[in-house]
Amino acid sequence: MRKRIEKRPNPTAVSDLIGSHVTRIAAGACHTIAIIKGAPYPFGLNSSGQLGNGKILTQSTPRKTDDLDHVTSVFAGYQQTFFIRSSGSIEQNEIVGPSCPVKFPSKIDREIFDKVKDSGEKLDIMALLETVFSSLSSINNSFLYKDDRRFNVSADRSHGIDLDQVMETFMLFDESSNKKQYLDLITDSLSIAFSSWTPRVISVEGMRLFLILPWLPVFTENVTTDTLIRAHTPLVDAMCSVHETMGKVLENWWCHLSTRHFRRMVTVFKTAVVTLMHAGKTPFNCQKYLHLLQKLFMINKSYHIIPIETFYINEIAQTICLKQDYYNMVTKQEPHKTEKDYWTYYPFLLNGAAKGEILFVDSCLMQTIHSQQAIYQSFGEENQSEVFSEAEREAHLRNIQSCYLEVRREFIVMDTMNKLPTLSDQDLRKPLKVKIMGEEADDAGGVRKEFFLIVMRKILQPAYGMFSEDEESHLVWFSGLPAEFCEREQFHQLGRLVALAIYNFTIVPFPFPLALYKYLLDTPPTLEDLMELSPTEGKSLQSLLDYEGDDVEEVFGLTFSMTINVFGEAETVELQPGGEEIPVTNRNRDEYVHLYVRHRLELGHNNAIAEQAKQFRKGFCDVLHSRVLRYFQPRELMELVVGNENYDWNEFRDLMVYKGDYTSSHPAVKTFWKAFFALEEDERKKFLQFLSGSTRLPVAGMKELNPVIQPSSPESLPVAHTCFNLLDLPNLTDVTEMLRRLRISIEHTEGFTLV
Repeated sequence: MRKRIEKRPNPTAVSDLIGSHVTRIAAGACHTIAIIKGAPYPFGLNSSGQLGNGKILTQSTPRKTDDLDHVTSVFAGYQQTFFIRSSGSIEQNEIVGPSCPVKFPSKIDREIFDKVKDSGEKLDIMALLETVFSSLSSINNSFLYKDDRRFNVSADRSHGIDLDQVMETFMLFDESSNKKQYLDLITDSLSIAFSSWTPRVISVEGMRLFLILPWLPVFTENVTTDTLIRAHTPLVDAMCSVHETMGKVLENWWCHLSTRHFRRMVTVFKTAVVTLMHAGKTPFNCQKYLHLLQKLFMINKSYHIIPIETFYINEIAQTICLKQDYYNMVTKQEPHKTEKDYWTYYPFLLNGAAKGEILFVDSCLMQTIHSQQAIYQSFGEENQSEVFSEAEREAHLRNIQSCYLEVRREFIVMDTMNKLPTLSDQDLRKPLKVKIMGEEADDAGGVRKEFFLIVMRKILQPAYGMFSEDEESHLVWFSGLPAEFCEREQFHQLGRLVALAIYNFTIVPFPFPLALYKYLLDTPPTLEDLMELSPTEGKSLQSLLDYEGDDVEEVFGLTFSMTINVFGEAETVELQPGGEEIPVTNRNRDEYVHLYVRHRLELGHNNAIAEQAKQFRKGFCDVLHSRVLRYFQPRELMELVVGNENYDWNEFRDLMVYKGDYTSSHPAVKTFWKAFFALEEDERKKFLQFLSGSTRLPVAGMKELNPVIQPSSPESLPVAHTCFNLLDLPNLTDVTEMLRRLRISIEHTEGFTLV
């Protein structure tokens, strides 16, 4: 019967050799050879005859092999043993020490580099760089922590690398006049190193190079297509070729990187994409870089390591016509391409203005599709019953191609709220046309702009009970009133109305804090959001968190409850069951603030705010459920809805286009600009509203206005066509008179008549 071998996980003394003078030792997979006075004493597994005693029986204790003597060295393989014997007699002391010197892989760290650099020998530095960077093992062995952290390497988060030391060491190249020569040498050496790369990495230590190499200056400085071929491509090819298990290891390490090291990874891949783009390459040529950037983006979305804006590549919008790119992708204009071959497939790389362009195209496509569907359906109805005259037929077709909304100016809120529920989701996805009864203007965009301006301003008033305004910030939030005093359906329709404004490219005055847009994008609000809405309330909670004493309970005297105003009466609401009896202490104050903010902004009294906000979001999504929307950041969505106030009036002047006899050097135009810059800041904003229908700017800024000035008679007032951001400017050269007429015009901005 085969003898059972006892497994011992820890080193154990070999009692049979106690007292013996062992001068050599070697170990294979499951066998060991000790040399005593030139004779081998093997023990362990012997299935392949690796013990060298001419047998294949396992030997559990050391026994001398009589047929071998004068052994000076011994080496063990997996299941092999090699002996070196002396031809003559040997003395015991002659074979003391290892069979060969123990060799460690070359490596580099801050201490080693400083030592070689301080020697002043350029060739020594080059020898070190060439030796280390031509070997993947040497790279993986570099920059390790000096303490036990170098050994505690794991797949979940620990890599053992002192990444700050990596960064600091590579930054030392900037101090050298030979920097370019050193970096060229490193690049050439990396080509040699990656020639031995194999995707079958079996230990996590073999993944360290993916964290070390990106800090080399060659990956971000003066990058050319040649650099990409020699440095970036081998690195990225290796990253993308590892087995899924090892790929997860790298992703886990990325999740726990500090801000500066995570940002470096993003910068390296962005630099490669920008370089390829400038070389005229398409996303097809950038697939691996874009794939890795997308992974980093998703990690950052969960761990919030760096600002989302860090991923933006502004050169995309500057180089590519994104509207055409998105149109081609969605309509499959190029059948040989997949979605991944278009830049707009990667909206996380696009800034808010660029995403706004995509949303514009998406909305136009939807409007066109639903208008055409309405026409086809109408033709089907006409075939069944020919009741239209030619004129009626044309008018009918115009109406069915649009989402038609007719309201009375004096009852604009009531008419709007009564009309919206009668419109189907399909109606809402057609272009919006507004008719204000009793006024002559045909809506080419200007009537729509004024409609949204007026209806939003009125519906937010306290009389409607839907929202409450903070006296300090003048921002509004859901009122939280019970359903019997404030119908939930109103919030549903208002959500549709706000989305209609975005869908029809109209900025609306909607004085909500950022928290609303976070809610629409499923991002929880924070104390910072409450501070924006209600500064005093938010600051008091911040002071609770900042208090450094250990007597929070005694000083603040708070419990897990809050006081709210319900119809003018104070009412206490518990933030959790039994909250009135739970004091706020140093240990639980963070939880208290979290629950307070959540109740104040998300829940409300008896979940009233939650119900109101839910209906608002439902209406918003009825109209606007573009896949592009989910890639917006809350502030970007906010600017898309309400615009921004990044005024640059000099840029406004430079962007102005002139028609007819007018040019930038025309006397009337020069007079106008002198008068314009004589206006106060608030008056300039009023002029902007007079011209464009809003005091705020589109998300892309002044350039999106495309303002135009054309001549008009010297006797007239300045007249604005808000549909086209077009100003009829009287041919005047008197600055005082021009200023007087401008002020008259900008104070009368409501109402439409045909000019």
